[in-house]
Amino acid sequence: MCATLPFYERVLEVPRDKYLPASNRGIPVPKEPTTIGGHLRKRRLRLGLFQSAAARQLRVSTVTLSKWERDVLYPAWKNQFKVTEYLGFNPFTDPALGRPLGNERVPVVLISSFGYQLRQKRLAMRLPRKALAAQLGISWKTIWGWENNRRNPSPKLKARLEQLLKIGGGKVP
Repeated sequence: MCATLPFYERVLEVPRDKYLPASNRGIPVPKEPTTIGGHLRKRRLRLGLFQSAAARQLRVSTVTLSKWERDVLYPAWKNQFKVTEYLGFNPFTDPALGRPLGNERVPVVLISSFGYQLRQKRLAMRLPRKALAAQLGISWKTIWGWENNRRNPSPKLKARLEQLLKIGGGKVP
């Protein structure tokens, strides 16, 4: 970066590659990031990339990267490998960096329900609803209804689910 002073014929040069800006468009740059978004933002600024260039490297849209950096959106499972490769370490194994935020509240009463057990087991297996639905030959919306306790599976399908996912131990309310 060069600056010419109006009254002098001297040019000042300051190397900026070692320094991160204190803020960028009002969003502070974390020195010690505590979230995955903070790590993504710090890495991008260290590389001197615009969001569009970093988004191309991660093979996501600029809007998605922006939401990740602001911790509005958590990277989906299919993108976690790309994020790990981009950062140079796996941030998803550190519980201090946060977990996916859901917009669903789980009432305490429903914790022992079949739908709650189904959802927890499916998430633990990192199995999307659509993949589970394809294995069972049903619609993913049906699984959504079960997980939200709006519907109950037939006894035959319930037994098949228990066997497939090993939930409930045969005794499911």
